[in-house]
Amino acid sequence: MRRFSLIYVAVLALLLAASSAFAFGRILYADRPLNLRDGRSPRAEWIGSLYAGQKVRVAHEENGWVAVYEPSATDPSEAKAAGYSNAKFLKPTRGRYEPKEWGEMVRSATKLNIRSEPSVRGTKVRTLQPGEPVLTDFPEDEWIMVFSSDATIRSKMNGIGYCSAKYLEPVPAGERSASASSAARREVERPAPASAPEPPSEGVRRVALTNEVNVHQSRTTNSPLVQTLRPGDMVQLGLLRNGWYAVFKASDMIRSESSSIGYALRSAMEANSREAGVTARAAGPAPAEPAAPTPSASPAAPVESGASEVSAAAIKAEAVKSVPRPSAPEASPEPAIEPRTAPKPGKQQTLVIDRSAFKDAKRPDPTPDQTAHGYRFKFLEKSETREYGQIWITLKVFLATTKLPDRAALKDFASSLWKDHRRVTKNVLVEVYLPGMDVEDMAWGMVRFDFDGMTELWTRRATLFGTKFL
Repeated sequence: MRRFSLIYVAVLALLLAASSAFAFGRILYADRPLNLRDGRSPRAEWIGSLYAGQKVRVAHEENGWVAVYEPSATDPSEAKAAGYSNAKFLKPTRGRYEPKEWGEMVRSATKLNIRSEPSVRGTKVRTLQPGEPVLTDFPEDEWIMVFSSDATIRSKMNGIGYCSAKYLEPVPAGERSASASSAARREVERPAPASAPEPPSEGVRRVALTNEVNVHQSRTTNSPLVQTLRPGDMVQLGLLRNGWYAVFKASDMIRSESSSIGYALRSAMEANSREAGVTARAAGPAPAEPAAPTPSASPAAPVESGASEVSAAAIKAEAVKSVPRPSAPEASPEPAIEPRTAPKPGKQQTLVIDRSAFKDAKRPDPTPDQTAHGYRFKFLEKSETREYGQIWITLKVFLATTKLPDRAALKDFASSLWKDHRRVTKNVLVEVYLPGMDVEDMAWGMVRFDFDGMTELWTRRATLFGTKFL
């Protein structure tokens, strides 16, 4: 009996040890596109990135930074981490979900050595078997980094090693197994529910814009910009999914997603709009007995029924009625909003920005440490990516200046960086940030080069909002 008890205790201890090995840290989701670095500091080297909504396992939090692992990881040692990230951008529930494919699925016809560095002098890490599928990314001349076929995190610390690219061939799409696909295609789980419940997909809201909101071609901030909604515009919102609303014209009858203008972030819409007072439902069978209008109803007031189409006149009338009046602010539980006065013909309105609202809202500007074409600047990040079969060298730069550069000055400055970094078969993208900007957000200047010279130059004026340049 005693021997049996000892065996039972030993087995229980082994089970507890195994369970702790298979479950460490916690599962979190990136709330935005997020950089991964090789240390716990924003100044550490960039080694990869996460897309918005990506699922990861994290552990070992120190000074606000966490070690990031594959969701299926079982080894809690930091040597197995895929990189480090700022913990405040990782959330327990998924909000935005913008999966982004990366890497290329390849295989070798023969046994192939995987080495610790992109050179034949690198130590042999392991041997790739003939026909074994692997993901590849981060090309360096004739070498490319190799990842496990089930890797989900694009990071140099998550790779196995390097192989010579000339011995690798793409795996045909028809031969790829469910487990041997890229991170975005492989993830089949449903997005985790957000902290606030999303309205049913058939519900449609009508809102009036109070500030500008961008509308994109698809449910991702990387998709092309379709339209910018202006204050006073009225639209319908519906089909909420992955933190994005489908946006429809105010007078449209909602039949399907294909009839939408585009898509807008839920957080942006809810922060920059207010209800217009009319609610409709997506097109569908009408109820057997539509409700009859009350005798006291005004002809201009909308009457809610089973029909999904509401006239433009009714929507405008309801929106005007919903604007709080200065004479009776107590009628609404929200703060009263002063109605805008239409500008007189021939006179230009001036918008005064209270910059004190942005004080202490961002990090201090980086300190420049180099000079080019009369400008002091600092490299914030250097990285390589592959897009549609082309390799891009991205140079993220902070430019210290008191005067907004014109097109010629921006071209000359970016060209000087391109000349130092251009490589055969590789393109160069220079992203320029100015004083006062959030360097974790979109860049002001974007200049693209191929090996022969500049191919594209453009700037985003909206990114300067809150800085001394706007």
